[in-house]
Amino acid sequence: MNPSEYNLLVVDDNPENRDVLSRRLMRKGFEVRTAEGGEEALRIIGEGAIDLVLLDIMMPGVSGIDVLREVRRTHDEAALPIIMATAKTESEDIVECLELGANDYVTKPIDFPVVLARIQMQLRTRQSRQARETAAVAAALETIGPSVSELGPGMLLAERYRLDSQVGSGAFGAVYRATHLELDTAVAVKILRTSVETGAEAVARFRREGISTCRVKHPNAVTVVDFGVTNSGVAYLVMELLEGLSLQDDLELRSSFSPERCAQILLPVCDVLAVAHEAGIIHRDIKPSNIFIQETIRGAVIKVLDFGIAKIVGADALSRSLTLDGTILGTPAYMAPERFKSGAYDGRSDVYSLGITLYQMLESRLPFVNPTDAMAVAMMHLHDPPPPLRSVHADVRETMQGVLDVALEKNPDDRPDALEFRKVLASAVESLGEAADYVRLDIVSPDEDRDAASLNLDFTALDETGPINEE
Repeated sequence: MNPSEYNLLVVDDNPENRDVLSRRLMRKGFEVRTAEGGEEALRIIGEGAIDLVLLDIMMPGVSGIDVLREVRRTHDEAALPIIMATAKTESEDIVECLELGANDYVTKPIDFPVVLARIQMQLRTRQSRQARETAAVAAALETIGPSVSELGPGMLLAERYRLDSQVGSGAFGAVYRATHLELDTAVAVKILRTSVETGAEAVARFRREGISTCRVKHPNAVTVVDFGVTNSGVAYLVMELLEGLSLQDDLELRSSFSPERCAQILLPVCDVLAVAHEAGIIHRDIKPSNIFIQETIRGAVIKVLDFGIAKIVGADALSRSLTLDGTILGTPAYMAPERFKSGAYDGRSDVYSLGITLYQMLESRLPFVNPTDAMAVAMMHLHDPPPPLRSVHADVRETMQGVLDVALEKNPDDRPDALEFRKVLASAVESLGEAADYVRLDIVSPDEDRDAASLNLDFTALDETGPINEE
């Protein structure tokens, strides 16, 4: 076992304990990160790339028990080993931790050789499990089955989903309207365009991370009902089937939005992000095509799509230059400055992406664009202030510019979290009153207005967490 291949997280509110243990582990060759409290620990774990956690119990605010309980909602004992390191020696404390999913329990003062041996044992167990899983996937890949390139309408996926028609495609795959044959129910199936079909190890990683990463429990987050990788290496997600249109489509129909309409669409998105961030999950790809306006018999409901897809697919997909009509519209156009660096980032990067989306809704254009060079766009995000609002009516321009300035702060420490940004946006639109109804100075054409109206999407009383007119 090569220690340099593993990233450990030491969580302890006592700086001396934290520093001594982390230094000794680093001298043994491990990569080590530290957290002084539970909230910081959950954020770091949510960023991924942690192989084992050494976790204190007694910490102010979010305790070690709270962290353990939260982490086990998304990572099982084999995927992320957690060793409790605490001064609590009562048997009931040990039993509680083990029942909640701790892999091991050591007491302070810490005997370092013992702790090191237990860390190595947990990592060897984890490595062995992954090797078995990879071997099983490799054997499964020998079974003949359709590849991603061979899939299409009329084909059967995983022996229970019939692909009926393709309804969309994007950076991470194609979406099909499909039928669950056993239940005779219409669903949406996303075939993920990844490297998993070329390597058994990648398929195994995909399986380990897929379900825990892709599920966020909130009424404004799309419901994922199944996830898997076929024997031939086709990775897929099965989701509730949504009727309506994406915010990207709506932007093309309406051209721009009043501040009130922006709030009606984006406030529910803030709510979803707040829940996800609290659980240590970052969306990583907030943009108009991942915000859906669902049409129901009760009215319009906002849905956030593709939670965790960017993490599962990996950095390769994020680095692609996605273009449409010569303009970069893919992930780089919406990415926060810190995402282009090698350091850590948190949920506030999603808030920045939401700010870029708000700018586009108000101005009908992106703030940072280069037709041919994604790296140039990255440099703009890192160093250039966004162009000031020009198309918004003068009566609302200053207020909405203030909202954008808050969301698009270059330094994430100066940027609000999702709940704070929600309050900023809601307060700004409320303060505008009737002035919020103003739209761009160049009014949309009658044809565009009629096309949008034909969708029967009523936003006059949009509930922030569910459908409108729900009485």
